[in-house]
Amino acid sequence: MNTALSTPEQRLEWRNRHVLSNDKFVQGLPKIELHVHIEGTMTPELRWYLSQRHGIPLRAGSDQIPLFSEEEVRQAYKNIRGRIGAASAEGRKCFTFFEIYYGGFDLLQCEEDFFLLAVCYFERAADMNVRYCHTRRGIPFEVIMKGFKRASELAERKLNHEAMLM
Repeated sequence: MNTALSTPEQRLEWRNRHVLSNDKFVQGLPKIELHVHIEGTMTPELRWYLSQRHGIPLRAGSDQIPLFSEEEVRQAYKNIRGRIGAASAEGRKCFTFFEIYYGGFDLLQCEEDFFLLAVCYFERAADMNVRYCHTRRGIPFEVIMKGFKRASELAERKLNHEAMLM
């Protein structure tokens, strides 16, 4: 029996069936994340908010396709594929994770941005029963730490979630 997932549709179907399942046992397990690139946790909603706040136009992919609404940002996230140049089943232009990931770096400019990013991540992590996470990034440490510390204190008070940089 051939179990290879050779087409994007097969991989997406497998992902939807297994990774995105609502298995109560898996949801209930306490978890840790030992390697989190905090910028990679940016949601489409936060990306749109930060772009509007800083007046930075959003573009996606190597073709620098402009994104003019929060819905277009959400759609770009839905069209993330594993290889450059892939297209969705509907023929829409798709992007790799890294094209989307690196596109968010310019939006993170101040302590408040990192605070919002960390709070959004901690809320999602708490929903998944993540009890501990480890993160690191190569920009001024003070900027990250101030935003991260505020978000960590809020997460501990309101979400019963502990986070610490190692």
